[in-house]
Order: sequence, then C-alpha cells, then structure tokens
Amino acid sequence: MTLPPRDELRCPTCGARQGRADTCRRCKTDLRFLRAAVEAYERHHRDGWHSLKLGRTEQALHHARRCLELQPGAESRQLMAVCQLLRGNWLDALDLARRVEEAGTHR
Repeated sequence: MTLPPRDELRCPTCGARQGRADTCRRCKTDLRFLRAAVEAYERHHRDGWHSLKLGRTEQALHHARRCLELQPGAESRQLMAVCQLLRGNWLDALDLARRVEEAGTHR
C-alpha cells in the first residue's frame, strides 16, 4: 500500500484527491481506515526519530519496523537504516541506505 502525501488523501475507489475526511467527497467511500493508516505511519515515523534522539535504539527499531509495514518507502528505509547502523548491523544499514539512494534517483 502506498500512502498519500501528508496533507491529502486519495480515494482508493474513485481516485479523488481531497483533504483528510471520513468519506470521499465524490463517491462517499469510507476513508477512515486509510486515514488511520496514514496517521499511524506518521506517529511511528515521528516516534522512531524521537526514540533515536533519546538513545532508545530498540524502541526506535520497533517504530521503524511498523513504518516499513505501513509504507515501505524511502523515509521508512532511512529510519530503519539509522537504527541498524546504531545497532552495529553494518551490512543491513548499508543495504537500506543504498535502497534509499536508488529510490531518490528514480524520481
């Protein structure tokens, strides 16, 4: 699942772009689960970086894993790469960092 930009939702049924709402403005599809997934990703991403700032690597790793489950994109891989680096998992960190870099060159 690819999550939409933080300031908008895109209806999975009709494709309408809109602000965060419970239902689609065009087709009235229930968007609460999609909105909840976006909000959960944002919370885990924010909490992961905050945990790293506090030196809580294992807690940050938990948040990074959740981010990857919710949105397996460059931002999630970047957080996971930093977690793996700080845990001493050099090869995993390098692999994730390369994948972040590759994603940036394919935009």
